[in-house]
Amino acid sequence: MVGKPMTQFVDPNIKRKELIIRTHLSTSPVIVDDIPTFSLIEFNLTELCNRRCIFCPRVDPNVYPNRSTFIQEELYEKIMQDLAAFSFSGRVVYSAFSEPLFHNRLDRLIQISKRYCPGASVEIVSNGDLVHPKKLRWLFSAGLDTLSVSMYDGPHQIEHFLEMKKEVGLRDDQFILRKRYPATDNNFGMNISNRAGALDITLVGMRSLESPLPRPCFYPYYELLVDYDGTVLLCPHDWGKHLKAGNLRDQSVLEVWNGGVLTSVRGRLGQSDRSVSPCSLCNIDGTLMGEEHFEMWERYYKKHGNPER
Repeated sequence: MVGKPMTQFVDPNIKRKELIIRTHLSTSPVIVDDIPTFSLIEFNLTELCNRRCIFCPRVDPNVYPNRSTFIQEELYEKIMQDLAAFSFSGRVVYSAFSEPLFHNRLDRLIQISKRYCPGASVEIVSNGDLVHPKKLRWLFSAGLDTLSVSMYDGPHQIEHFLEMKKEVGLRDDQFILRKRYPATDNNFGMNISNRAGALDITLVGMRSLESPLPRPCFYPYYELLVDYDGTVLLCPHDWGKHLKAGNLRDQSVLEVWNGGVLTSVRGRLGQSDRSVSPCSLCNIDGTLMGEEHFEMWERYYKKHGNPER
């Protein structure tokens, strides 16, 4: 077991995600051709967002501008076919670097997910600004399992969303409200990160990272991050998109997942080596969930070897 460092604040959503991962591991086969697979696949569906939060790189449009680009249905279906080839039954998440509800064919993407991976669950993480009862009915009738709303404005939002939830008839596990407005100790109800160097966290009163953190990170062991153009990125903290592991337009999911780039990164991160960009700039803990996946990969590399070890 890897010891977890003390943290001042732990986002309650981390415990929920950890439970999702552990449930997937305990109920579904996750070893394919001897390769440990992932429990989460996250999509950046578009490059649009309507907010500029101070704790997000989008606060500066010169750093992260809005762009009207979207994942294409044909590419998304190809990725789902790849996942169906090994009966993926984990969680499909629409979140990453944008507001997913700007994609106007979300219903089709959800339906495609359910057609090819009926055992998987689909979750949208939204800022809630585009959420209304008609849209909720549209999304859940398409097969959505969970809508997670990050409330940034204040406690007055709670009643607004609870009334909407009641009107549509959604359960607690279908419609989740996350308090993102508390400014106590500058944490805003979340674990603030510097987005692998893309955000100047001194803006929120936190110290800059002076040297790479001497600790492992489990992200590339349990999650696959797919950008709108099919590029597989290291993790949802790499807002600068520095490390590209491959592209699912012309590579299969498993080919990229067990390819040279992620193999190299796991070899380093498993040894607490964050000397390579973007990890050298990242201040995220990275060990708060996914340890079981890490241990499966360690057994795999012990058996097959890892060139970075």
